[in-house]
Amino acid sequence: MALPIRALGLAESGTRSTTRLRATHGAVETSVETFFADDGVELMVTRRTRGARRAVLVAPGLFTHREVPEHQALADRLLDVADVFTVDVRGHGESGGAFTWGVREPEDVAILARRLRREYESVGGVGFSFGGYHVGAAAARFKVFDAVAMVATPRSFFIVDRHFLLRGILRSVRAIRHRRSTLRRFSLTPMPRTRRPSAAQVVPGIAPAPLLIAHGTGDWLLGVHHARDLYARATEPKSLLLVEGGSHAEGMMIAHPEALSTPLMEFLDRHL
Repeated sequence: MALPIRALGLAESGTRSTTRLRATHGAVETSVETFFADDGVELMVTRRTRGARRAVLVAPGLFTHREVPEHQALADRLLDVADVFTVDVRGHGESGGAFTWGVREPEDVAILARRLRREYESVGGVGFSFGGYHVGAAAARFKVFDAVAMVATPRSFFIVDRHFLLRGILRSVRAIRHRRSTLRRFSLTPMPRTRRPSAAQVVPGIAPAPLLIAHGTGDWLLGVHHARDLYARATEPKSLLLVEGGSHAEGMMIAHPEALSTPLMEFLDRHL
């Protein structure tokens, strides 16, 4: 499927961006920027750069945003291999619009990735939980990534096979409680009536980009069989990372940061 006309740069309104804030800390320059989706929704992204030739686009999971401590810590680690762009998907954080349950978000991710490809030699995509779907679908539909990592992504929508009120969610409550403005803003549309492919249907189309599927064995929301099923359906080149005791998605950056970030960095360094 082709990118929408604005995303191809044929209409300036879809690709223009502005810089709202810029700061330099040591060798790292950080800026908060905006770009526009094909339907005109303004989306926010934090750029962290050391002047690398490679870039990584990170899509956080549902109910979270680009400035939570877990994503700041991840960006700090990934800076060892590439410049990092962490986006607030629509309806989250400071981005406009309302969350569309994976209908428009992959297109938004593809627009940003295509913009980055004009600046960098290679671009990788990393997504957490629902963000993994956005990145994977963008890779399969628009072929905008040179490597893809999907972390704690459900094989199908709304399959929650662990009672999250009784299991490991308590391990995450302490970290969430001490966050500042955990949600900031969250807006969603009603569930769409139109069908869109599940992650299980998406992953075979990600190749030839290498794919890493990562999952915590202590995930309180989704069992490890989600990752195993995605891995089985994916096309080579592919790899599977199971983080022993790891929580759900970004939660692994709280108690198991090295177990997730080090293999992720090695994967991106090898394939970008």
